[in-house]
Amino acid sequence: MPPRLSTRHCGGRLPAALRASPPGSRWLFNVLLALLLATGAPRLWADDESPARVLVLTTAITVLERLRAESDVIAANPARLDEIARETVLPHFDFPRMSQRVLGIHWRNATADQRARFLSEFTTLLVRTYAKAIYEYRESAVNVLPARELGPATQRVRTEVSRGGGVRPLQVDYDVYHAENDWKVVDVAISGISLVVSYRAGFNADIGKLGMDGLIAQIAEHNAQKGASG
Repeated sequence: MPPRLSTRHCGGRLPAALRASPPGSRWLFNVLLALLLATGAPRLWADDESPARVLVLTTAITVLERLRAESDVIAANPARLDEIARETVLPHFDFPRMSQRVLGIHWRNATADQRARFLSEFTTLLVRTYAKAIYEYRESAVNVLPARELGPATQRVRTEVSRGGGVRPLQVDYDVYHAENDWKVVDVAISGISLVVSYRAGFNADIGKLGMDGLIAQIAEHNAQKGASG
């Protein structure tokens, strides 16, 4: 049994919203929760020093350290959450690769301008929902299980988020890919359901109705509304 990792505080059970099968932007609200809440120390790495697991652990530790150090700043300026997410987590996610996988053939058919705009808005979408998860659900505990090989350049790190109240832990898996001398997250799954696959289905339907420009405009409008509401 891998060691149990916990935050400094002990939180209660997660709300029902996190136990549903959320479409659209609420996915990252659930998906990145384990990355946010996981913490530990270098001594834990000895159980599994795989690059993928170390990435998940060290990124989570960095996030929590920043949250604790800047708690007063965040209270005065909630937008700081977005900045912390961009500075500490986004460098470890391969958003160009995720965008290509989410859009599939639509990425290949898109113009360079459409690709750039989609990548920008898709990244912001994930940042917004991640920041909300930071703000509301930073008190909990997770188990970070040993990584397993999916291929010569891909590892999967499985985490189990404690939900309390006798509810089974929420299973969150991170697929981490090695490219250009670096390891980055390329997909996340909740209870076996892939983030990439989930977004792909919704975006395909939207492109069919609105076209690529319409999809991008829809995501941009959503981002603007969330940004304005804080």
